[in-house]
Amino acid sequence: MLRADQLDALIEQRGVLKGLNSTLGITAIVMVVFFILYAVLLGKTASDQFLGLKSWIESTLGWYYVLVMFSTFVVCMYVMCSRVGKIRLGRDDDRPEFSNFAWFSMLFGCGTGAGMLFFSMSEPMIHFASGWSGGNPFLSADVKAAVAVFFEAKQLALNNGLLPGDAGFPVPSSQVAEAAAGGLKLTIFHWGTVAWAMYGIVGLSLAYFSFRKGLPLSMRSALYPLIGNKIYGPIGHTVDILTVFGTIFGIATTLGLGVEQIGSGLISLGLLEEKSQTVTVVSIVLISAIATASATSGVARGIKVLSTFNTWVCIAILAYFLLASNTNYMISSTVTALGDYVSDAVSMSLWTARSPEERVWQGGWTIFYWGWWIAWAGFVGMFIARISRGRTIREFMMGVMIIPSLVALLWFGVIGSAGIYESIYGADMQIYNAAVNNWDYAGTIFRSFDVLTPGPIATIAKVAALIVVVIFFVTSADSGTLVLGRLLAFGQRPPIQQRIIWGMVLGAVTLVVLLLGGDQALKSLQAASIAGALPFSFVLIAMMIGLLKSLRKDGESVIDNEEQVKKLIEREMRDLS
Repeated sequence: MLRADQLDALIEQRGVLKGLNSTLGITAIVMVVFFILYAVLLGKTASDQFLGLKSWIESTLGWYYVLVMFSTFVVCMYVMCSRVGKIRLGRDDDRPEFSNFAWFSMLFGCGTGAGMLFFSMSEPMIHFASGWSGGNPFLSADVKAAVAVFFEAKQLALNNGLLPGDAGFPVPSSQVAEAAAGGLKLTIFHWGTVAWAMYGIVGLSLAYFSFRKGLPLSMRSALYPLIGNKIYGPIGHTVDILTVFGTIFGIATTLGLGVEQIGSGLISLGLLEEKSQTVTVVSIVLISAIATASATSGVARGIKVLSTFNTWVCIAILAYFLLASNTNYMISSTVTALGDYVSDAVSMSLWTARSPEERVWQGGWTIFYWGWWIAWAGFVGMFIARISRGRTIREFMMGVMIIPSLVALLWFGVIGSAGIYESIYGADMQIYNAAVNNWDYAGTIFRSFDVLTPGPIATIAKVAALIVVVIFFVTSADSGTLVLGRLLAFGQRPPIQQRIIWGMVLGAVTLVVLLLGGDQALKSLQAASIAGALPFSFVLIAMMIGLLKSLRKDGESVIDNEEQVKKLIEREMRDLS
């Protein structure tokens, strides 16, 4: 194990690469430049190849992504429930530096917050009523047919001037109610404990080996039980580069979704007539600049303040839907979805498509999500590790897996149920058409505000939602600049120069991915996350093996290299301030 001064000697002290390891920095920059040039010069050919890679992974390796995600969930449950859960991430007398509320806010804001708003109403609606590629595979053919017949009859009745409650207006059957519950259950499955287990295992590995063992706060450290000091050589470099690769594309996916939703929000407010490449470019440039500025202020001043504020705005949005729609229906649906998910979680986690139609559906939804979570795990895991020193492993896992999953349950249960209720029992089809017929992921929630509370209240709600999107965008990019710099510097805090550079890199890659996709921007983003996840998944498997091997040997009161751990924690405290 190298001492702190030996690690410092591996970091450049001047020039463009100041603050980075030269080998890692040059490799990462070459990789990014190659991708940008490849995409720009080949254009349509590059786009076709990118989407072709996505299709190949979906049809060939879908089962692999399913097993990787399920394995991380099993490992997380084991370490949370076993005796090693008492081990503290740091010295035995260390305690958390952030309050629980601030900690949860940062987990939510930098974990899945941006995507949760994007899919908040549209995804439950699509899983409830869309027949794309066979529709929700966990619903029977009879149930899906009943939903289609109901909405056809409702549209016909509305066209004939009938309203809900009038004689002849269609009444939803029990099969429609079953489909609504199934749509919520599937959405919560995608955003629940399995997703957060991926972040949990990476965050735990980083925090444990750094704050407990005195190793660098870097992905390579998790391999120390397997290869020892070789983590400082080519093998370790490869691990961190693969993590950088996945992280860049994972963040690009999130930022791309954010840009799409910002455009939809501005159109909904009447500030834009339609989305355009100009709006995309301006949005990415402006918000990347804000994120980079936030990153230079430090975690405590930047991300903490933004995340806490955003959490309160999100609570206000939930309150809006609870008051504006049918409260009893939303609460009942949320409780039902929790029971359905708990009873079916294992079978859903291991479900793998068999027919070509099912493979298309699973690739477009579950494999996309699993790829996104895996690609983003290095970034989110490192950020979670940095803010979790002093917590026990059990406390860490409960906070990272259980609390965000309950937040996702509440978020989708309330907002998704509001969309479903208005689509079934409301006097128009606007929300249904936006989500199911037009697949307007980003715009469905903005459309719902006009349906629920037309007028000034809808405008206020739209502005609040737009603020949430922008702040989630900023906190994601903000955290990304810090994490990428650390990955290229053996876990050390990158100088402001590097955070600015990597903020620009993230913006550039996001822009290229969106423009590469053209009118298929979402498919391009899906391809980015799925492709970026594949190489990092191998690192993840090795990381889990190294973590379990070390935990088996670790006594509950034993810390390796006490002095080194003390110095590392002191450095982290200075960074956080």
